[in-house]
Amino acid sequence: MPRTYESSSIRKNRFDALRAALGVTVILFSVSACSGSGDGEEEPFLSASQVCGSTLDSAAAEALQRVGGTTKFSELPGTDDAGHPNKFSLEHAAGTLHDDATERNQCDVFKAGDKTGYSLIEVDFSAVASHPTAHGSQDDGGTENTIYPIGVYAKTHGNVSATLFFECSKRETGEKKNSSPYVRAYLYGTPDQVSPDSTGRDLMIILNSISRAMAKQLGCASGAALPARVPRA
Repeated sequence: MPRTYESSSIRKNRFDALRAALGVTVILFSVSACSGSGDGEEEPFLSASQVCGSTLDSAAAEALQRVGGTTKFSELPGTDDAGHPNKFSLEHAAGTLHDDATERNQCDVFKAGDKTGYSLIEVDFSAVASHPTAHGSQDDGGTENTIYPIGVYAKTHGNVSATLFFECSKRETGEKKNSSPYVRAYLYGTPDQVSPDSTGRDLMIILNSISRAMAKQLGCASGAALPARVPRA
């Protein structure tokens, strides 16, 4: 039986649960940034090219600026329960592909100075056994889905999310047979944070750039079929 993938609402609920688990960290970070040292220094920020482990190429950095309507960003501070930095790194994310969603190293990007506690975008990678097909894409979202000829399957859902699957069967897993030969990359943009002037293509440009870096980290860039530039859908 083909694998059933989460609907957009289920995915959103899962990310909301993660956000709730990390909410205290976000609030503490905001308070710290506001209090500062009293000398009038501005809150530290990251440029678009520095977020998500510096995996955004120039086109993706420009796309993120359009999505956020800003040039200044930040990521989650502090560490998780295991003592790993919450800030995204390719090495850590590559090592947690099989873990539960709340334990994987995800990239959470915020607009610098935003005090809502809600991220602008959230990017998650996981190892999976199969992938959807373009033929079945209308089952989840109908006409709001746009299919891209990237990897083995790629789509955007309006300007809210982007999903991309790429082959990574030669990835080292420690098992005799790789039971999860694909990597699923998922980007969710918080509606109240995403600029209404942005597009689903912007999200795919961002996700494709980060995915290319992940494929290289995993040693399967040659077979991932992720282009340097996102083609028109």
